[in-house]
Amino acid sequence: MDIEFLVERLERYILEESPKFLGSRTVNDEEVRNQLKQIREAIPEEVHQAHEIIKQREVVLEQARQEADRILAEGRAKAEQLATEHRLVQEAQNQARVIVRRAEREATGLRADADEYVFDSLSQLQGELTRLLHVVENGLQKLEADRERSIQTEGEA
Repeated sequence: MDIEFLVERLERYILEESPKFLGSRTVNDEEVRNQLKQIREAIPEEVHQAHEIIKQREVVLEQARQEADRILAEGRAKAEQLATEHRLVQEAQNQARVIVRRAEREATGLRADADEYVFDSLSQLQGELTRLLHVVENGLQKLEADRERSIQTEGEA
């Protein structure tokens, strides 16, 4: 289940659906515990998604390495071909250096793009998890405050 959905459902239960008694909300402890259990069970899914993003990063990096190797191999092959032609030997060497440098720049760019993609994805996931943690903490604080008010009200009665 989606963590955000579960947290919103718990929040709605606490703030809207639970009955009011003498100005304070009373909640069913079992219902809250059940919903918190579902949230805890959903969190590993978010962690699993983070692992999937890391795997995707590794796949992208491997593809970048393979592409870089292919580009380098093409550059070397082109350099060899040009070097064998007797009147174009000097030009072939210069072009080969350019091709190798371009391939190395492209490989570096591909690696940087892959790292940026993974960093952005993990940062976004971290932000979402942090936001959800705050919502859960706020819900728990609200429950605790309501519980204390309820106990005080009962003690005064």
